[in-house]
Amino acid sequence: MADTDAFEDWLNAYARAQDGGDVALLKSLFSADAKFFKTPFNKPIEGAGQISEAFAEIWARIVDSSFKIERIADGWAHWTSGGKIEALEEPHRTSGIFKAELNANGQCEKLTFWTETLSVRESDMLSQRDA
Repeated sequence: MADTDAFEDWLNAYARAQDGGDVALLKSLFSADAKFFKTPFNKPIEGAGQISEAFAEIWARIVDSSFKIERIADGWAHWTSGGKIEALEEPHRTSGIFKAELNANGQCEKLTFWTETLSVRESDMLSQRDA
């Protein structure tokens, strides 16, 4: 793991990439053989190019987005995002934590998410299912 300052630098760059939907910046934050786990139980998305494409697909669905992130420990962060799912014309919110493991060059080699995502329609479906 890189030092605390390297994680702060990485986290700030990650926040800029998220805020601006900057695929090139996001790609530069990962090593060529990085692994991204959408959950700890998913098969990883591998490689900086594939990881940045996965984020670009998510960003393309959301308009009027907002993103906030804070460091909670070395390598760990809590984040929230919101916006509107353009195709459904409905609000969307996501909250989660992640663990980022950086190499000596300050690039992420492994990123693991624990996420809670809920849109209004999903909320309605869940309440009907549980009724």
